[in-house]
This record gives sequence, structure tokens and C-alpha cells, in this order.
Amino acid sequence: MSLIIPEVVVFDLGKVLLDFNYDIAIRRFAERSEAGIDEVRKLINSSVQYDYESGKITTDEFFAYVKNGAGFQGDRSDFIHFFSDIFSPMEMMLNLFNRVKKAGIPTCVFSNTNEIAIQYISERYPFYSCFDFYVLSYKEKGLKPDETIYRVVEKKTIKSGESILYIDDRPENIETGKRLGWQTILQDDELCSISKAEMLLGI
Repeated sequence: MSLIIPEVVVFDLGKVLLDFNYDIAIRRFAERSEAGIDEVRKLINSSVQYDYESGKITTDEFFAYVKNGAGFQGDRSDFIHFFSDIFSPMEMMLNLFNRVKKAGIPTCVFSNTNEIAIQYISERYPFYSCFDFYVLSYKEKGLKPDETIYRVVEKKTIKSGESILYIDDRPENIETGKRLGWQTILQDDELCSISKAEMLLGI
């Protein structure tokens, strides 16, 4: 165990602080489209999603691609509603986030995400405005687990190595953090993540 107490906690967003279920969006979308559920799922999970989350295409371009590909009968506002109303709070992890804030430890959100999701989350979940730093894939035009966007975290937080505690649910994302010397927690169980964070942070 490291003897260095982390000076900033870096949280992934989806499956760490907020759960989400894309199948909800896919089902709603398919109900208003010429394409079936399997076709819509394949379309959404194609490279266009990575292009959108890495900032290579805009929301309008993403909408046009999916609308045309699936024969979607709704409008842009329907599309945004279907693809944003898929989140639910992970209360135990949000409680940990609040405890970290109360302890005076800076926090950073570090997420592969997109404009639709962040607009919805920022409007619906007050905790989102409480981060000290934000590193979002579509704004930085890069995706985890590429090292480049991890360096953005270090630059914004002015921290590196073991001074950073990073919590993420994807093993490949955690591996890049480990390679850079960050302290890491792979989120696969909320209680386990909280216990590890408490031990490392002394809270």
C-alpha cells in the first residue's frame, strides 16, 4: 500500500457515480424507427459513437447519421430525450463523493462521454457542478484509455503519480492510470470501492 495520501480524486462518471442503460434508449428509438432493435443497437455501437464521444462529429451530425441509418421518425428533441434519460444515481458512491468534498480533497470528473449526456446530467444532478476539474472526452477530443487524455488530467489538476486516486469501472482505463503511477480503484463493487477509498484517503 502506498504511503502517499492522494491529493485529488479522479472519478469516472458512468458506472461509478451514475448507472446507465443504453438498452432503454435503443428500445425507445427502435419503437419510432423503421429499423429493428438489433439494427439500431448495431448502428449505435458502431464507430460513430466513438467519433461522437471523441468530439470528431457534432450532436447534429450524430443525430443525422443515426436518424438516416435507422429511418427514425422522430425529431431532434425526441432523439435527445431518448438518449439522455438513461441515467440513475449510484447513491453509495455519490455519498463517497460528498464525503471526499467535505474532507476538502479536490475532485475531477474524467469521462468518455458526449454533449447530450453532459447537458442532461448537469441539469438533473446537482453533484455534477461540485467537481473542481472536468476532463470530458468530447471536449478534449480524445478517449480513454489513450495516455494523451490522462495527461490532460495531470495538467488540469497539477498533480501526477501517486498524488492521484482514480476510480473507473473499465480495466483498460485503470491500466493506463497504473502505468502513469496513479493510485487506482477498479469499480466492480460499490462497497469494495468505498472501503478502498476510505483506506487510501483516511476518511
